[in-house]
Amino acid sequence: MMRKNKLVGGLAALLTLGTVAACSDSGAEYTLHYATYSSPTSDQSKVVQRWAADIEEATNGEVEVIFHYSGSLIGAEDALQATLDGRVDIAQVGSIYAASDLSMYTVVDLPFKTKNPEVHMHSIMRLYEESETYREDFERQGVKLMYPLPLGSMMIGLSSPAATPEDLEGRSIRAGGLTSQVILARGANPVAMGANDIYESLERGIVQGYTSISLPNLPAFGLTRSTDYVVDPGIGVAGSSIVVINQDLYESMPEEYQQAIDEASANSLQYGTEEMDAAGAAACTELREAGTEFSAFEDADVEDWRGDLALDQDWVTEFEERGYDAQGVLDDFEQIIAEEEPLSDYSAPLNACMGGSQ
Repeated sequence: MMRKNKLVGGLAALLTLGTVAACSDSGAEYTLHYATYSSPTSDQSKVVQRWAADIEEATNGEVEVIFHYSGSLIGAEDALQATLDGRVDIAQVGSIYAASDLSMYTVVDLPFKTKNPEVHMHSIMRLYEESETYREDFERQGVKLMYPLPLGSMMIGLSSPAATPEDLEGRSIRAGGLTSQVILARGANPVAMGANDIYESLERGIVQGYTSISLPNLPAFGLTRSTDYVVDPGIGVAGSSIVVINQDLYESMPEEYQQAIDEASANSLQYGTEEMDAAGAAACTELREAGTEFSAFEDADVEDWRGDLALDQDWVTEFEERGYDAQGVLDDFEQIIAEEEPLSDYSAPLNACMGGSQ
């Protein structure tokens, strides 16, 4: 980040962003660099574009955001560390890449909690505001969570059909986070890879399917024309990505700029559902035009699948052994979701597409 006639930040910022920031000739007092693994046209990037426009308008152009898309500046797995060491000021951080740095954040990876993406986003934000243990994890790392980005219900894209979870056995499927353990429980081989690598891996037969992604994201990664079968596995929303800012940088900014950032961040939850709906409708149209077949696992099969898993307890045990009040964070998350569910009638784009309303 560059300020007029003055670089703000440590030595790392001087050595890295000082050079990149020079690309901006706008004269803004603050030039903030945002790194994302999403493409410029994805629903997630469009949310951040609207957020940045709000900030620029509220500050009369004194705060601008420069975008670095599709992992062009840093990889998804480096996003948090790059925000800390000054390579970027703001970053998209995915939960499937954050287990070692933001342990409590990964509670959002737990499946079967809600099928409502709007509820999930609001619950993530409330958990940050209301749970001290959860928030301290971010503060310890030196970042501030500004808002979650939209992520719909988990789907599975496949090259051949699957009528039941058992039909996943033996298939190599791109997956991340705790969803890897979900499909592993039915004999699939989870393969870790970035979303940008899914298309080529499908084409080359390295994987026979993918998950840990939602329907609105498919066009951004070129997957609507290469997915023969879409399955709703009944997992719901499992996983998240968020926008974080370097805490020291945020706190060094004038109060009126902080307020502009906070107000834009609050609006971004609504932007998220709007952009997710638009991207979901486009994805649904492209999939249907490509002849993709849609199906869903039966409720009874999903319940059996869920019953064979102990992910909640495993997650709590793992992190309580590291000294976290993980059970308290999980309890808070589930309570917040229960409170948010009656407040939203939002339908995930996957549900709308499966029902033929898009």
